[in-house]
Amino acid sequence: MTRTFHASLVLAFSSMPAIAADIDAPIVGGMRNGAYVEPVVYSETSSGVSGYVEGSLNKLTDTPYDVDGETWVLRGSVNFDAGAGLNLQIDGGYGRTSVEDVDVDQLAGAVHAYHRDDTYAVGAFFQATALDAGYLDYFGDDTVADYLGGLEAAWFGDDGTLYGRAGYGQASWSDYSADHYMGALGARYYATDNIRFDVEGALHRFSYENADLDMRSVTLSANYRPEAMPVTFFVGYRYDQLDASSAGFSVAEGNSSTLFTGFRFSFGSNSLKEEERSGPVWTASTLLP
Repeated sequence: MTRTFHASLVLAFSSMPAIAADIDAPIVGGMRNGAYVEPVVYSETSSGVSGYVEGSLNKLTDTPYDVDGETWVLRGSVNFDAGAGLNLQIDGGYGRTSVEDVDVDQLAGAVHAYHRDDTYAVGAFFQATALDAGYLDYFGDDTVADYLGGLEAAWFGDDGTLYGRAGYGQASWSDYSADHYMGALGARYYATDNIRFDVEGALHRFSYENADLDMRSVTLSANYRPEAMPVTFFVGYRYDQLDASSAGFSVAEGNSSTLFTGFRFSFGSNSLKEEERSGPVWTASTLLP
């Protein structure tokens, strides 16, 4: 009630000069001096805050030795528009992966600071991920910590978006630490404002002394948001390829496929396209699906 009262006072005092100059102007529209005058229209301005919360289920379908596994994920993102094109996006998420009798918990968070206008967005990010696997206790520590920072940019077209990210960081476990290099390229195509198709390719390389672990992934997805509700339904497919090498020679490799589906509840936007163009535009490159 107090906020509404203060807003009313501001509107009243800011309108006084115009009222004094033309006190007989119509409030709701009508004829004046032989001409029709448009009614005064007041619109509610955006709060500058928008985002989403989503849940998904990922199912391994094609793995070496027919290993069975699944991952369920709960994540969210919120974007703050500070004006003059400056934005801050904050992400958070938790996932649990079960492969046969092994469970791995993934906890991740990211911060993006960037500038955006109608045609592009460019900025920097920092993300942190913790992988907790109980069986690692036998080797001294059950948590793998990964920290990554870098640059990201996006181009906005009428029917789609192109984006890229590149970063460097450190992954540590027990007394060991490896360099982490990351790169990702993606595209989003809008068939309509509420139907979108996504594709992304990503590469993660972990280097420790003369050993490297490459994790390559390609993700395809389709998104649909009904006009009558702020909920998006999505399905997709992810292909992962792992390649471990030492001194330039491959020592182990494996491929896996994952199907996933889920839904997203959005706030502060009226369509999928509006959500991306005025809300969260970035997605974190996670190690696990």
